[in-house]
Amino acid sequence: MASIYPPNQDLQSIAALFPHVDVDVISLIIRHELPGVEIYKLDSRRILESTWNIVEVSMDDSTVSLRAAPFAIETYPTLDSLLVPLNAYFSVLCVDGLSHGQSALLPCHFFRYSSHLVKIAAQYEWKAVLSYHLASFARRCKEMRKGDYAGWGRVDMDLMEEFLVPNQKKRLYDTRRKQK
Repeated sequence: MASIYPPNQDLQSIAALFPHVDVDVISLIIRHELPGVEIYKLDSRRILESTWNIVEVSMDDSTVSLRAAPFAIETYPTLDSLLVPLNAYFSVLCVDGLSHGQSALLPCHFFRYSSHLVKIAAQYEWKAVLSYHLASFARRCKEMRKGDYAGWGRVDMDLMEEFLVPNQKKRLYDTRRKQK
């Protein structure tokens, strides 16, 4: 593979940079239509996981049934289970955005958001952080469809108040103080 930058602006040349990601998923990303709960599809550590056991086949009675898709908290039980595919998602957006004339500052917005997630994950319960992220992700996709990527660099105070503030982690200091 030639290392030409920026790559051609077609889907196949972008997909060549991410061989572990399905072309249809890359297409959804660059159209800003990939749901936030589905970024696990970008995690190279999970490629061999067979459709997340959504299809259940029973060889005994020859039946096929569909299971419900896993809850977000099951798919992303930890910060790194979210950050690894999210960074791949941001990489696809950077390659596509920069090859289509977005500002060279585009990656900075993504770095800020990733840093923000790390900070809030240390302060708030993980389930609340994940809910905040999914709401923020949906908002950012709507903005990106209009050509605005800068939202990734901003903090959503209204979403923080809704999802995070009520779910602050208990501090070890507070716990010790109450025991005395």
